[in-house]
Amino acid sequence: MELSTRRHAGHLGALVIALGIGAAIAAATPTASADTRGSDSTRGAVTRSVAKSVKPQPNSLAKPLAASAATPSAAVRPRRQVRVRAPRGVVQPETTAQPGLTITRSGQSPFGLGSGSTGAAELSGIAYAGGTTYYGVGDNGDRSIWQIYTSLDTRTGRIRSSRVTGGITAPGMGSDSEGIALGPDGNAVWISDEVASSITEFSLATGLKVGSVAVPDIYRPSNVQNNMGLESLSYALGKLWTGNEEALKPDGALSTTSAGSWVRIQEFDGPDLTPGTQYAYRTDPISRLSPFITVERSGLVDLLALPNGDVLSLERELGGCLPHFRTRVYLLDFTGATDVTSVPSLITGSFTPVGKSLLWQGNTGFSNFEGITLGPRLSNGSYTLLLVSDDGSGAMAQRQDSFSLVLSGLADPPPPISV
Repeated sequence: MELSTRRHAGHLGALVIALGIGAAIAAATPTASADTRGSDSTRGAVTRSVAKSVKPQPNSLAKPLAASAATPSAAVRPRRQVRVRAPRGVVQPETTAQPGLTITRSGQSPFGLGSGSTGAAELSGIAYAGGTTYYGVGDNGDRSIWQIYTSLDTRTGRIRSSRVTGGITAPGMGSDSEGIALGPDGNAVWISDEVASSITEFSLATGLKVGSVAVPDIYRPSNVQNNMGLESLSYALGKLWTGNEEALKPDGALSTTSAGSWVRIQEFDGPDLTPGTQYAYRTDPISRLSPFITVERSGLVDLLALPNGDVLSLERELGGCLPHFRTRVYLLDFTGATDVTSVPSLITGSFTPVGKSLLWQGNTGFSNFEGITLGPRLSNGSYTLLLVSDDGSGAMAQRQDSFSLVLSGLADPPPPISV
């Protein structure tokens, strides 16, 4: 979803001053940073860290979510973290150590993602294709699959260079492309469109449409509120995953400062990617409203299916008195979660939602991160997570950035079974 401001005339000057303050903060660091320098190892102090496992609160009819210690994504009591006061003027990350998977900073601020002469803008989805090659899509109506070159330090995961190098014209793309997932053979991608509530497959060789996925009727455009439909897309282990950004009309209110929003996460599987289990997921509430804007939001903007079967969610919030973006990455726990495919409304239905454990969060300033993908493996066995931000055509002083995190604890996937 593209975020833009609808300014009140009486607050215009205040917003300009506020953005000026933000620019001053940005000037104090390499960019409006989600990170500070420091060790990523366990021997270093964690800056402004929190340690909590978050389970969304079910509605009054929902059953408690069962936790199982037998799976990597089960909720386990996290370790106590040390809180350290941050230097003034520096935007700090917050990391949470979880047993099994952990996410830490690479020690680098968001890195400017140049478009060169391609005109690529408002990037909202990204998929890794191996080496230094990524593919991305934007939600500004440009019917192109963007080729992105990103070089990373193989030891730290820091970005050395990141730029859009070209585009593949795909006339069959919709007007609001939000998510992208690479197919198993590496020759095609699936792209989700928020306006049409569709998932379409395109050839990377020709840019032509080569297939489509049957999206359940609950996601139809008439059920989508305020352009908050299918924002997520990820593929791994023969399964495709998607989800809407905030609540569909039958499922209740959009996010507020007192409560998050009920969304539906959909799994597709089998050779034809037929709709499988559908899950209820609760997004975080908005932390605080701002007197300068009227577009505060908090929702699910991407999913990342990992090769070990786990799934991560990427949540994006815009809020705070001086409005800024906050990025959160959660590990999902499907243990005991109800299949809500036949539940017509998440307001009154009796169901158990997906659990979620916070792995990382950070105030990312003017970087509106909407896409996430699993990048290359590092020399120590960890993996990079690469995020991409939507510049929103410059609204809210938004930036087009790449951003790397480090994912540790991901076991090698099992070898394929020979038949």
